[in-house]
Amino acid sequence: MRKHTRDGGFLDILAFLIPCLQFVQLQVIGVINGSDLLLLGVFVFLALRMRIRISTPAGKWFMILCSLWLASQCVTDIVRRSALSDYARGWSNIGMTLINFAVLCTLLHGRPRRLVLFGWGLVAGSVLAYYINPNKYAEDYPWKFGVSYPITMAVLLLASRSKCRGRWPVVLVTTIGLINIYLGTRNTGAACLCAALYLQVTRYLQRKGAATPKLNTKVVVAIAASIILGGVTILWAYKYAASRGILGESAQVKYENQSSGQYGILLSGRKELLGSLSAIYDSPILGHGSWARDPIYLIEARQALAAMGYEDAWDMASDTLEEGYIPTHSYLLGAWVDAGIVGALFWGWIFVLTARTLMHVYARTVVLLPVAAFIAFLMLWDTLFSPYGGMARILMPYYLLTLMTCYSMVPYKAVPATIGATKRYIDASSEPRP
Repeated sequence: MRKHTRDGGFLDILAFLIPCLQFVQLQVIGVINGSDLLLLGVFVFLALRMRIRISTPAGKWFMILCSLWLASQCVTDIVRRSALSDYARGWSNIGMTLINFAVLCTLLHGRPRRLVLFGWGLVAGSVLAYYINPNKYAEDYPWKFGVSYPITMAVLLLASRSKCRGRWPVVLVTTIGLINIYLGTRNTGAACLCAALYLQVTRYLQRKGAATPKLNTKVVVAIAASIILGGVTILWAYKYAASRGILGESAQVKYENQSSGQYGILLSGRKELLGSLSAIYDSPILGHGSWARDPIYLIEARQALAAMGYEDAWDMASDTLEEGYIPTHSYLLGAWVDAGIVGALFWGWIFVLTARTLMHVYARTVVLLPVAAFIAFLMLWDTLFSPYGGMARILMPYYLLTLMTCYSMVPYKAVPATIGATKRYIDASSEPRP
């Protein structure tokens, strides 16, 4: 018993330390941070002792599909004769995703307390990274590329404490969402507001006493319609505030440039999609190789933007055109461009799995629901509209394992803990919070 307690205490410390070390950064085949190195060391230790545990069907499917993504990337790079520096980064990026998931699944899955510790490690590590090794954009945009993520994550973790009950989780998540939108972090703010709406709907269904933990089609459609309506409202409110200078002069100028074209900020904010879709059309099965280069796709994207009336269509640095990297800015499209259809299959599966976690009624005892809801909406956005690499290969497995842990509690929702819920569910749900 004492040995088990000591091991558990050490693993708790490890769960916090892994994300906290992200501020240590080394330039080796791209950027390797301290979290990567620690995860790699833990993986070797666990593998040698045969203690890696992938105990859930979803976890096993993750390992299979991610391995196929890696194999597809290897084949594409060999066929395309990618440069050594490019395929070394591409293979290591996918390989570290596999390693990170295997380690974090062994340490975190089904352990809410440890998931929370990891989250606080992310908060601490992000703050340290901002002050020690800041993002290159952090000086000009300190909130968006500096402290937005750790502050938002801290609020979500506080909202996920067992003592935070009633309307407080919704109030906290809504407040930090509005703050993010006001300070220019639109995607994070929108994810918070969608999570707050989801929490409110879940709270209503809990009070109503849903007979089944799985949402029926009508409820799913109603929730989806509410979220879409909420998104449209958020977009309208942002347009109104930005166009009238309420969000500041820089936000007003940025909005005017991005909204000058035919499809407004919806396309201008993610102009990389035009280049990536063209690249996918040219090679949908095989892909173009790791860190694929071809300036023609950048030029085509800018020509399309100019034809649609965007004033900033040719606002592109000369070195960007010279490097010629095919623009993607999407987990799914980036994998499709680089590795072909198999890479897209992996991320398509991730997207569907994430969406499925939102289609259930969670019990009040699933106290991680506020942070899980935020994570789910953020994952849906990032899969479609964010570049993959760096800390994302650590964040994505953590996010997915948080969702999988909450999802595993759903079948017990209708069974009161006092009259027969399994011991595993009671133990998982009632762990003390740090």
